[in-house]
Amino acid sequence: MTNPMVPEDFTNVFHADVIIGRHVIVGSGTVVLPGVTLEEGGAIGALSLVRDNCGPFGIYAGTPARFVRERQRGLLEAEQRLHAQIQNGSHE
Repeated sequence: MTNPMVPEDFTNVFHADVIIGRHVIVGSGTVVLPGVTLEEGGAIGALSLVRDNCGPFGIYAGTPARFVRERQRGLLEAEQRLHAQIQNGSHE
């Protein structure tokens, strides 16, 4: 039963935070279920269903989402260069 007038005890709805780390990409149309953690640098393909936690810098896709392969970590170096430019005041 899902009617708003039905008491919560009878709805069987689970509520929990979804934690999304830095540099995570989530494709359009993806559903991330409650309680899932998407660790830093993860990428989730479009139209995926994420039921379980996803590890750092992994690429996941499908219904349910499964690990496909590792994601490159070059964006961390680019982030460091950007922060250095901002701190030095140079905007090349």
